[in-house]
Amino acid sequence: MSIRATIADLTGNVVIYRDLEACDLRLPRLATIRASLGHSDGPPPRKRDQAYAEVMQALADSAQQLRGGPTLTAFAVLGDTDNDRMLAAHLRIIGSRPAYGFIGEDRPVADEAMTWQGATATATRWHLIHPWIAELEARGIDWARTALLIDIDKTLLGPRGRSDGAIDDARAEGALVIASQLVGETLDVSTFRRYYSELCRKEWHSYTLDNQDYVVATALWATLGAIELEPMLDAILHGTAPTISEIIAVATPRLPTSLASLQVELQARVAEGDPTPFKAFRRAELTATLDRMHDGRLTLCSDLFQVGQDLARRGALCMAASDKPAESALPSAEQAAAGMLSLHHTPALVM
Repeated sequence: MSIRATIADLTGNVVIYRDLEACDLRLPRLATIRASLGHSDGPPPRKRDQAYAEVMQALADSAQQLRGGPTLTAFAVLGDTDNDRMLAAHLRIIGSRPAYGFIGEDRPVADEAMTWQGATATATRWHLIHPWIAELEARGIDWARTALLIDIDKTLLGPRGRSDGAIDDARAEGALVIASQLVGETLDVSTFRRYYSELCRKEWHSYTLDNQDYVVATALWATLGAIELEPMLDAILHGTAPTISEIIAVATPRLPTSLASLQVELQARVAEGDPTPFKAFRRAELTATLDRMHDGRLTLCSDLFQVGQDLARRGALCMAASDKPAESALPSAEQAAAGMLSLHHTPALVM
């Protein structure tokens, strides 16, 4: 029997996207947390940063207090990448409370195994979350005093090794949709796809900063002949990566006048330090992502969802976090008026 559920069924609105503004508006805003921690202003920290762990710890303590629970004494991080491993490590560094980690995926070509490094385990199957839970209980964890910090992308939603490809496909579809809307029928689709795929590679992160807004915009400029991609990539290989602002300046005078307003918007947002300057692309990505949740291509991880439900019944605080920008997870006013829900309120198959 197929079961559909939402992320919010597990976490409520204790969901945090890239801007680190909790969807539960009763929780403190990032500016308030930063002021209390002595953090400087600027773009929100990313998961690999210790400051991210400090913000998440503050949000967890506030969420626990808001629901009238006992003081938290432990954290448990569920994820799929080294960034999640680093989050657990940073939580241990910044406080006296233990922080455990579970880094999972389904890797059928490998033997089933769970290996521990300190307080973090790495598993080749998602269902190995169950013996991980048993091990934490043997270590004396009190779930009623524990915050469960669950990664969304390729962990709870689109678990790695199951339906994670749908997340990448949605992003690529969003990129093509917005490029087609901006350029029309004259867009060279095969060239755009080739440039987009190339720019997604890790080799170019010194320029793209692993930011899909930069990837999509640069692929579009290269497709339209406003920049020469090969010489730029060669320069990156030799250690002279340009900035996105420099490439905007090069591309803008060579683009059709129909894209002038987009270029002005991108330049202004980049100058402001906005990490998500290509808003239209992110809205298209959200549409493509929700389509895949509706039709069953993008699913929730049954092992993690069931564990989360069980631990929540035993008193654990369940929180979910995503590196998705808010524009890729929360509908605009226009999208909401058309009936679109937020990512964490959209039902998906639990598999």
